[in-house]
Amino acid sequence: MSYPAASALSLPPDVRPIVWRAMEQTVNGVVVSDATQPNNPLVYVNTGFTRMTGYPAQEVLGRNCGFLQLGDRDQPGVHRLREAIARGEDVTVVLRNYRRDGSLFWNRVEMSPVREATTGRITHFFAVQTDVTLEREREEMSQVRSLELERAIGSHPMGMVTLAADGRVTLCSPAGVALLGLGDGQVLGLSLSQLLKRVATLADVDSEQLPWPEPGQSCLWELRRPQQRVIEVSASSVGSLTGEQMAVLRDVTQQRQQQASRDHFLATAAHELRTPLGSIRGFTELMLMRNYNPEQARPLLETVLKQAVRLGGLLDDLLDLAQLDERGREAFALEPVDLCHVVRQASEVIEMPENRHQLVLELPDSPQWVLGHAARLEQVVINLMSNAVKYSPNGGRVCCRVAASSAEGECTLEVSDQGIGLSDEEIGRLFTRFFRANPGGPIPGTGLGLSLVKEMVERMNGRVDVNSTPGQGSTFTLHLVRPTGQHPS
Repeated sequence: MSYPAASALSLPPDVRPIVWRAMEQTVNGVVVSDATQPNNPLVYVNTGFTRMTGYPAQEVLGRNCGFLQLGDRDQPGVHRLREAIARGEDVTVVLRNYRRDGSLFWNRVEMSPVREATTGRITHFFAVQTDVTLEREREEMSQVRSLELERAIGSHPMGMVTLAADGRVTLCSPAGVALLGLGDGQVLGLSLSQLLKRVATLADVDSEQLPWPEPGQSCLWELRRPQQRVIEVSASSVGSLTGEQMAVLRDVTQQRQQQASRDHFLATAAHELRTPLGSIRGFTELMLMRNYNPEQARPLLETVLKQAVRLGGLLDDLLDLAQLDERGREAFALEPVDLCHVVRQASEVIEMPENRHQLVLELPDSPQWVLGHAARLEQVVINLMSNAVKYSPNGGRVCCRVAASSAEGECTLEVSDQGIGLSDEEIGRLFTRFFRANPGGPIPGTGLGLSLVKEMVERMNGRVDVNSTPGQGSTFTLHLVRPTGQHPS
């Protein structure tokens, strides 16, 4: 029995059979080539090489091992292997090799030169070959999954950040970069502590104060820069074996503002409801406790009625606002409506106290079609006309004018009065719920009418403008959209 390059290995005679048996029994391929002959022919291959490649020893001895690449020689690993042989250096490369049946397998080759003990001359090259096909396929599958994940994350409207097992950021979606206000290059590769430190500067807090949720939980980040926003961060495990995490970033600024607005609305509504209820209860108890004659009881009953009417109006407005908030643009269907007809109907229900006011309608002879909801639009016009009358306590002219707008596809409705007018500060808060101009005066109201006007008109794709001068009066202008296509004649 012969031993591969036994003299070159300089092994004691009693050790050589042990090495031989070990090389024959290993699952790896072991090959030895002769460096003293042209083209480095193989002089030994073990049984593991035969199992791996399908080539028996008699078919490969005397040949250069490059035959394993067939025609696929232009590989980076092949070039590195040649360079290592030329320099007489150790090298580890991964090659695409082909078995005897032509099937592809990935082969990790760990090659070392074997030198003479006395001269140091390279006589052989010794290489261990390992089939890493499954490992390579797993890497490729992982890369494919990463690409698919990157594509999915890149198109997702919510921000996403992935963390490797060591806690470093491996991916940050464009939406995530935009939400955090950081450049992509400022995020990738950061450790979790570094990421939190960067974000903490945007929140004006210490990084220790910025929470990071455990998988399956969420937390909130309140950022100050580049703009005020609240980010909800929800974490989850990508895989229990890999230790990777994914965090979903969601901008909840609007939801938080809406919640705060709802809380304020409910608190204010409760306060507003208590006022008429308190009056009704107080005057009713007073009448039950004492015996009033009809003449004395009448002003008390009038106050109870007035507060009951106010309470009913407030409840109606609250229900309308609740419907608009809940259903949004689906609160009512839009269709072509003749604005002139709506104005005429609204004018018939407007009360003119003591005939101090003159209601003037300036309407075109032909119908003016707008996109809206007839009942809701009539409610808007009644509200504006009633306000014009209420806020003109000394009487005067209330004019309602319908005209084509200078903007294409629009129609305008103007309601003007000669009343007390509004200051710039009051105009800025005019459409806020429960805000009332001249709240301490005798003019009744819920403070919800104009906010209803604004929300209803906006749900008809229109808008409301107001111009006013204190002491001279106000003009409210509705800009309404004309319907496209056919409409009733």
